[in-house]
Amino acid sequence: MCKIFENLSFAIIILIFTITINSGCVLSVIEQNENVGVVEKPQQSIFTVINTTDVKNPSITSSIHLPFRSGLNNNVILSRKYAYVTTETELLIIDISNPQQPSYQTSISFPEAIGKAHISDKHVIVASKNKFYLVDCSNPLQPALQSQASLHHSNEISKFDIHDSYLYVKDVNDYIHIYHLANDNFIPVKSVEIEFPSGLVGVKAMGEDVKQIVLKHRTASDSSWSLVTDATDLLEFNCVHPKVRSSNGHLVFASRRYPCDDITIVLGRDRYTPFTWKWIEDYNLEANYLAHLYLTGKKTLPKGIPTDVLYDNRYKIQFVSQDQWTHTIEYEPNQLLGILTDFQIYENFLYVANSKGFLSILDLDVHKNKRFISAITIQSQQPSSLAVEKNHVYMLAVSIVQND
Repeated sequence: MCKIFENLSFAIIILIFTITINSGCVLSVIEQNENVGVVEKPQQSIFTVINTTDVKNPSITSSIHLPFRSGLNNNVILSRKYAYVTTETELLIIDISNPQQPSYQTSISFPEAIGKAHISDKHVIVASKNKFYLVDCSNPLQPALQSQASLHHSNEISKFDIHDSYLYVKDVNDYIHIYHLANDNFIPVKSVEIEFPSGLVGVKAMGEDVKQIVLKHRTASDSSWSLVTDATDLLEFNCVHPKVRSSNGHLVFASRRYPCDDITIVLGRDRYTPFTWKWIEDYNLEANYLAHLYLTGKKTLPKGIPTDVLYDNRYKIQFVSQDQWTHTIEYEPNQLLGILTDFQIYENFLYVANSKGFLSILDLDVHKNKRFISAITIQSQQPSSLAVEKNHVYMLAVSIVQND
């Protein structure tokens, strides 16, 4: 009898152990399925065309999905009737001869992740972590890899730009490497150490050399700003600002001066008052967009008089009318527009993209009372790069979609 009881107890223990293991497996499978259900789908690259014929009323002309993923480090550039777009490992060519119907044509792949690209004549130069690829696009429908060059394996590319037939590369160790583009090759010329990285505000291309423009006192009244405003052939990189754009006598930086300022507009000598200098203007894009909505949108100031917009570091917007009537509203920085991702200059206008899907247009004419002209939302797209030509803006963006 005791032996039977022992056998029965042993059988029960085995049964309980088996049920426990099976239950654990089932729970594990359920947990895995739940985790799979919340995984994000791959980001989709989107190429959008915006009509800016009327800068006060921009509108989306067309939008196409691209077959490869892109990120914030990729960009779009223009050459004649084609747009060249970098994605994670491909260079895409898009026909924009009809902006209402852009057409993806072809692509060329690279053996590693790539970032941005620049155009030099018939070539597109594409950068990876520490390499440069020279792509012959004389026939845009059949791009061909011509050659490549590398920085030292332990070095990395920070930014680069092209001027005439020279390539200028800033590395992460504060050196500028200069290459001559000749016979479909990168020919090394020299490497220049950056003299004062924390003060470098401008780099002027000088063929086989560069001129470094350094702030001496790091203040708005520093006389070195005059060297920047008077300089031509400025490259689109320095050490003080993350992004630089220069065109037609205008110079704009992505600002690091204050947490609520997005853009620094550098102003030269005023031709109307030649003895007056104003070195820089720190511009708060989000505050002025909110002011634009307040003054021209659903809300209107009681007196209906156009106003200038002032702001301070406490995230408040102050409206001051011509009769000194004032009104103040509060705002949270980057809550509406998100961070600045790219900006470009075309003629007298500045086009700015923000991460929450906004394109804003500013007037760079120093004699206009209002800089902010208009803005358009790009819905759920996150812009990463802009390219601008007459009447149109071409935007590379990503759309992040989750499974239900």
